[in-house]
Amino acid sequence: MAEYRWNQSELAAGYNVGATLVHPHYVEMQDAILAEMAGAGATDGLVVDLGGGSGRLIERVLDRWPDTTALIVDQSQAFLDLAASRLERFGERTSFVFRRLQEDWRGVVTQPAAAIVSMSAIHHLDPDEKQQCYQRCFDSLRPGGVLLNGDEVRAELDDVYREQVECWAEHMQTLIESEAVTPAMAEALRGWRKQNVEEFGGSRVSGDDCHETSDSQLGYFAQAGFEQTSVPWRRELWALLKGVRVGSVDSSC
Repeated sequence: MAEYRWNQSELAAGYNVGATLVHPHYVEMQDAILAEMAGAGATDGLVVDLGGGSGRLIERVLDRWPDTTALIVDQSQAFLDLAASRLERFGERTSFVFRRLQEDWRGVVTQPAAAIVSMSAIHHLDPDEKQQCYQRCFDSLRPGGVLLNGDEVRAELDDVYREQVECWAEHMQTLIESEAVTPAMAEALRGWRKQNVEEFGGSRVSGDDCHETSDSQLGYFAQAGFEQTSVPWRRELWALLKGVRVGSVDSSC
């Protein structure tokens, strides 16, 4: 397997400092996730962040709700090192696991989670892997627990989807030309443009940007067992997909 690109320290550091610039709705999407957590009452237990990167979202969770603990799962040790530094002040309230989301990570979730959150990570899974991941999420939540995936989501119409990726690519190009991002990050953004604009419609494999529609993914939620699914927030290429686990945990498992 090729080295995971975000496991490079320079690239992880570049994204850590430039995330709010690269992602046009970064803070707004975080705000939407936090609002949905509050609405679901998911503020007094374990919060699992899948692909949690450098811990920006979890930092806001732990700051806001003192009765939460957090587990970050990520396949980039470089990102996990940054997260450990950012979250050091929270002590034993945080833990970190080096694991690919494509793998079965349920064994590291040691208690039913109040919430499972993710930002801009699950779209790297292919369709089968997304379905498996969402099943693991359902299995790992407590009754009433909520799954909140804020991610890049494909529009239903190809021409709309293409317009959205081209618009984001133009935004990236502006950042590169103004030197607002690090050289390592600029190179990653050029790679994103090549795959998603210049090679639009090309084949995708696990690890690429495997964008799928919100309807397709909410279908995966339903297959996993979620009875309450919705899209409470959406902006251009990004959407927040929500699922609530209703009912009780099977004590025979």
